[in-house]
Amino acid sequence: MMVNNSVTGALVLLVLAMVVIGLVVGLALSNSDLVNPYRSQAEAERVRQEAALQSQRETIDLQAYQREQELRLRALEQQQADERAYRQARQETQLFLMRMAGTTIVAILDLALLILFIAVAFRIIAQARRVWTQSSAEVQELRAQMRRLARENERLTRQLNALQQEMALTEGGNGRHEERPIRRT
Repeated sequence: MMVNNSVTGALVLLVLAMVVIGLVVGLALSNSDLVNPYRSQAEAERVRQEAALQSQRETIDLQAYQREQELRLRALEQQQADERAYRQARQETQLFLMRMAGTTIVAILDLALLILFIAVAFRIIAQARRVWTQSSAEVQELRAQMRRLARENERLTRQLNALQQEMALTEGGNGRHEERPIRRT
């Protein structure tokens, strides 16, 4: 029985060796910490490094995001400042144009009034000339009429004198003619 015992012992030993080898191979293949205890520390260190790297990336991303937001804010502020400056310049230009338009309108109205006053003055002067010419013509006509009347008066006075002389010659009756002086009145 000894043989039997030794075969059975060897078989048990062989099975035990196979179990141990299977167990070691299984542990090695399953990446167990029991087989490689430094590996889990290295893995933990790698995870910590990745976490630190991820934290740094997040910090850098956050800083980049903050810078980007600051740049956007500055760009928006600059755009708003430019728009305000543009609106102010436009309003100043419009105000200047409105002032110029007002000044131009006032100047045009002043010029129109001046032209109107000059036209009225010319009209008054022309009318005064016409009246003066008419009254001058009337004065000339009255002078001519006075001259005509004076001539007529002189002619009538001569006729009267001639008639008086003729009457003075014919008054004697006896054929004598007395001469009397003729008086002019």
